[in-house]
Amino acid sequence: MNKLLTTSFAISLAISQIVITTTTSLAAIPLLNYTCPGQIEVHADQGGPVFINGKKAKLKVFNKNYYEAKGSGVTISISINPDGTPSVSYTGTGRHNGICSPSEATSTNSNYKSSTSKAESACLDAVAKKVGVSRSQVSTIKVLNSEAGVGVTVKVPGAQAPWSCLSDTKGKVQGVSYTGSEGAL
Repeated sequence: MNKLLTTSFAISLAISQIVITTTTSLAAIPLLNYTCPGQIEVHADQGGPVFINGKKAKLKVFNKNYYEAKGSGVTISISINPDGTPSVSYTGTGRHNGICSPSEATSTNSNYKSSTSKAESACLDAVAKKVGVSRSQVSTIKVLNSEAGVGVTVKVPGAQAPWSCLSDTKGKVQGVSYTGSEGAL
């Protein structure tokens, strides 16, 4: 009986450790909005989850700098470069593979712009406040719309890497973070 309880406890402890490790590791996934050859769309909110063509993918964490997301018949490889920027590639059926490119929001799409303008404005205000500069000194690099909200990448003068902000479409900021090494702040 004691051996059975000890074994059950050890298994429970191991499963808990795996869940904690996986959950902790997910925090390193950056905000992603990529297009891969073959009309494969990859999206992730900062911290995950990852979506492939709009469907939640199964994520495997190898370490804090490398992940694989599987779904819709493809495997998406996400690696985090030393400067904090992601590199995204895919492998599909028949071993087809390639490099994915960042998707950019088009300023000519007025519906997209109007649905994200409150979020963009709120994020610029939040980043400026966080770094202690005036709003006029920060600028938008890109705006990405996702299921969890609107991701805004912000350029701050003197920063070695951009800042990231997540807001809802109404302008309620959910978080602001520096994408580079905090030692460089």
